Amino acid sequence: MEQINYEKLIPQEPITDVVAFAQQQGEFENAYMIYRSERVYDPLNIGTVCSVKVTCSACGHTFYAEKVPAGGCRHSYAPAPFGWRDEQMPNAVIDGDKTLCPSCYKEAKTVHVGSMRAYGGELIDDAWVTELSRLPVEGLADRLVLTEWCIRRCINKQGTVRYEIWPFTAWVVEEKKIVRLMGYLKNIGGRIHLFGEWRQRKQFEDVYGSAKLIVPWDKSLLEGTTAENSKLDLYQTEKRGRELVSYLALWRRRPYVENLLVQGCGNLVRTWIKKEMSSGYYKGGIPKLEAVNWKEKRPAQMLGLTKDEFRQMKQARWSAEDLEKYKLVRNSGVPVRLPEDMELLRKVENYDCSRILEEAPKSDFWRTIRYLIKQKEHWYTLQDYRNMARNAGRDMTDNLVQWPRNLTAAHNRYVEERQARWDKEEKEKRAKEIAERSILFAERAVELEWLSFKAGGLLIRPCASEDELIQEGRELHHCVSSYAKSHAEGKTAILFIRQAKAPDKPFFTLEFDEKNLTVVQNRGLRNCDRTPEVAAFEKAWLEQVRQIKVHGRIRVA
Repeated sequence: MEQINYEKLIPQEPITDVVAFAQQQGEFENAYMIYRSERVYDPLNIGTVCSVKVTCSACGHTFYAEKVPAGGCRHSYAPAPFGWRDEQMPNAVIDGDKTLCPSCYKEAKTVHVGSMRAYGGELIDDAWVTELSRLPVEGLADRLVLTEWCIRRCINKQGTVRYEIWPFTAWVVEEKKIVRLMGYLKNIGGRIHLFGEWRQRKQFEDVYGSAKLIVPWDKSLLEGTTAENSKLDLYQTEKRGRELVSYLALWRRRPYVENLLVQGCGNLVRTWIKKEMSSGYYKGGIPKLEAVNWKEKRPAQMLGLTKDEFRQMKQARWSAEDLEKYKLVRNSGVPVRLPEDMELLRKVENYDCSRILEEAPKSDFWRTIRYLIKQKEHWYTLQDYRNMARNAGRDMTDNLVQWPRNLTAAHNRYVEERQARWDKEEKEKRAKEIAERSILFAERAVELEWLSFKAGGLLIRPCASEDELIQEGRELHHCVSSYAKSHAEGKTAILFIRQAKAPDKPFFTLEFDEKNLTVVQNRGLRNCDRTPEVAAFEKAWLEQVRQIKVHGRIRVA
């Protein structure tokens, strides 16, 4: 059968007042206070003064306010160099602030007319309403059509509000499939270009969406249509829609899904469809609902339950999570008594159940569940406690050790003991490192003693200890203490320049390259550069060092 072209058959305008319906549902709650600079007549000054004209988009009320310079950087988009004085707020109001309209007392966002250039000159709010209708087709059954309209509220700089209605998406339910029509063509220049007519293409991505707002909703619409047996009235229970199109696509592929809805399992189907479509792995297409065995026709068998289990599920109104949890426990071989055991499972997270089944003996499953419920704790807390108790050498066959009366307190006690043990080990490790580094510092001081020098009221000597290095950085306010490891390991050499009359008071700190006999850096208080006096001393010292090194090499030769 040749595919029917629905482009001209689907109504080009809504059948019902979708704008009023969207307003009733609170889709256009956002209000704006649009303001601009304007000169008004002042009788006291016998002339005009610069003021601010403010208009509320919600009620249309217009008033004048005192103009206040904005100044500084705020959250406005484009030029908003001024604001206006609001008696209801302690500070001036500028672009982007929230305030109350003095007439209708509705909270509104303030917008400067200059900022509206970013919106194309108008403030735009969109809402989507799905309209259910039946489409007569000659010689065939009436089609159920879900027509999604984009309702656009446009507010201009004068605060005038107008509404536009655009065809957005339409879904036609046929005898064997669902046909999709679009009201827009493609994205051009960063904007979605809407068209005033429907477009039906042969190639569309099979993405089945959800209807947010449904109007009108009447079961009689289904009678005599292609979706008469879909049980859509059992699936859709509220005016606010769920994944209606996804359900209809699933029903067309798996007609037996209506059996689940007839038996009161609509909440399960809705949950599974929504979960599958909202997952990050959903790439379009008809929902699979892997929890359902589609080879079966009877609801109990479709869900993998016996008649008694299915009856218990309906009476207790299990959720999709309850069903998953029950089947997980039952299929693991652990006996489940209904309905009392199900009440226990509902109090435990699905993750805890699966972990307990994997890591604990099956015989202790129900005892573990009751214990965790009583303790108001999770399985990982109990496991962590037992691991710490085992490492501490406790007797795990002791009932009180394995099941402490207060799990939280016992767990925290072991955590504190473990932390104290780690702190002690870290302290001992640190003390050992300090002792080893002290030895290295002492050896390094002896090794660098030949670099000591005194002239012109200044002296230079190698660093003697790590504490001395830290004190040097603390008093001179620089980062020489970070060179401690490099100095101790011989990767660099740190020397202190002192005044001869105050040999213990930090003055300048010098880093020396022993291999190339060059000064890497020489810094004083707050990383200041050398003074002429220090520079001359450094030059004399460096000549002395190089001379000693050369003479030493001659003697060795």
